[in-house]
Amino acid sequence: MSGNPSSVLYACLTHVPLEVDYPDYVTPIYMGEAQGPGRLNLRDLAPEWEPHHPVLGSIAGAFALKNLLLQRPGVTHVGICQYRKFMTRERIGVQADNYQVMDVLSTEQIDRQVLSEQMLPQASDYLIGKPGQFTLNGVNHGYLYQYKDVHHVEDLLRFTAVAVELGVLDRQEVIPFFDEKIFFPGGIELGVLPADFWLPHISAVEAVVRRCVELHPTQRPDVQARVWAFCAERLGSYYLLRQLRRLPSSNGDWLSRHTGQLNLLVKSGERSYVPGV
Repeated sequence: MSGNPSSVLYACLTHVPLEVDYPDYVTPIYMGEAQGPGRLNLRDLAPEWEPHHPVLGSIAGAFALKNLLLQRPGVTHVGICQYRKFMTRERIGVQADNYQVMDVLSTEQIDRQVLSEQMLPQASDYLIGKPGQFTLNGVNHGYLYQYKDVHHVEDLLRFTAVAVELGVLDRQEVIPFFDEKIFFPGGIELGVLPADFWLPHISAVEAVVRRCVELHPTQRPDVQARVWAFCAERLGSYYLLRQLRRLPSSNGDWLSRHTGQLNLLVKSGERSYVPGV
């Protein structure tokens, strides 16, 4: 696409009041206590997911966006940002001290006109963040290895088993999925993507999450609360990688023209990424 917002359904997924003055083409979808009259609310767009928002986080809003997309014929692209994360084509912040592929900036540093122009793709149908790798002691590790260190590995194993049972991940892809060493933060829940790619893949993720919620009513405290969101992010990342590798490349480069910069809103003077709840 060429930066035209008219055919993009662009949503900001949030459970708190917004601090970023996003462009006019960005529509908030509210979750949790931020829901209210006259707003696009999770409880209205995807009522089945409202009780599960605590174990899903923003991906519940992505499921709501999917339902909204089904009501909007003619939409060619889906855009997603969050209350403190958004994608731009070019760098407008500074690199986070503790996250190589994420930039940080404060509200005082944001120019709305710049955002309007920068949050849409130009040379591609995609605008996604640069991928990262899970590196420990100079060695890059796959999804499963990293997951066991930072989350609860049994969750990803259960999630993957359900994905295979439902047929949204082929049994021959299980090992490549577990061993994949390139990771897109946010999966298919951040940036701009073609609607004809995003819709079937977010629907596949939703089916897996639905079954996991039915089978495993897992509750975890604090930063581990979003049990199935962490799994969904990795499956979405795998789907995105699989798709991009199938597209035509330029001299073997299948990635650069699709990627921009992932940005995180922080308080003035902060330079680090701190996971939110």
